[in-house]
Amino acid sequence: MALEVRRAADTERLTIERLIQLYLYDMASEHPWPLEPDGRYAYDFLDRFWQHPYLIYASGELAGFALVVRGCPITGRGDCWFMAEFFVLRSYRRQGIGVATAHQLIARHPGSWHVAVLQSNQPALAFWGRALGANRPTLSPTRFDGDDWLVHAFHT
Repeated sequence: MALEVRRAADTERLTIERLIQLYLYDMASEHPWPLEPDGRYAYDFLDRFWQHPYLIYASGELAGFALVVRGCPITGRGDCWFMAEFFVLRSYRRQGIGVATAHQLIARHPGSWHVAVLQSNQPALAFWGRALGANRPTLSPTRFDGDDWLVHAFHT
């Protein structure tokens, strides 16, 4: 399956907004997200996280998105890259697309990294453990905004 990870244009913001709804729906089983009166999940981080937005394509089909930012909001560290959001559609999971995408994004932004995962999200913890294993991250349990996170810190 051909993988393409490309920077999203500002004109593609609506595409990512729509994908965020699927992302939050997936996460709702692990973490409660409030619904707006119109039935959409509330998400007010896109302006803050729209620094390095990416769209993921598998064999030419839209397969997900990622948002990379400078600075970790979980730890407060400003001089590192942070994987703010990362999502691969269910139909493209377990095919190596997520791991390959993570590796590409990390390679595009060399330096120190933080990847934070909600400790209640067991599938995400397993995924990031596989995806980041070669980077040998330091794992730090962190409490932020009332939630328990596991921060993976490493340098490329």
